[in-house]
Amino acid sequence: MLAAITYSTSAPEAQSSTQTATTTTTTTTQIEAHRAAVHLWRGRVRRRRIIAVRRAHRLGIRLHPGAVERTTDRVRRLERYAHHFRRRGRHYGAVIRRRFPKLLCIHHYEGSWTAYNPAGPYYGGFQMNTGFMDRWGADKLRKYGGRDSRYWSPADQLAVASRAVAHIGFGPWPETAAICGLV
Repeated sequence: MLAAITYSTSAPEAQSSTQTATTTTTTTTQIEAHRAAVHLWRGRVRRRRIIAVRRAHRLGIRLHPGAVERTTDRVRRLERYAHHFRRRGRHYGAVIRRRFPKLLCIHHYEGSWTAYNPAGPYYGGFQMNTGFMDRWGADKLRKYGGRDSRYWSPADQLAVASRAVAHIGFGPWPETAAICGLV
């Protein structure tokens, strides 16, 4: 009986050493596959995050999520980040496609990007007064050192106008909005 016990304990030990070698090889392969998947998903998250941030910036939305893909190595979390940023980027793209043609119609009737109208005074391509610029474009005023909107880039003027439209509609341009069929 003693020999049988010794034999039965020896066999599993031999099997476990073989399994350990196989497990080590599989683990190394799994680690390499995981690293490749993390690298792939980090790239996808980065691209989608950049697209979402750029589109938000075009709309005048302050979006600063940071490089969230650098802080995780979990594939499932990276997949969720990629999905999240893709949805946000698509949403912002849809808003741009709906809103910007309307804003460009208003711009068409308001004046050039560097226009100045002393009647208000009104500045820029959307004829913004100082109150409008203070309320909706304070960040652009800081960016351009307090200079009015006629010195801003057209993209920044569009972003400020878009920000205002998102909150109060086309009310700042009643006649032009009526000409464009927006009111």
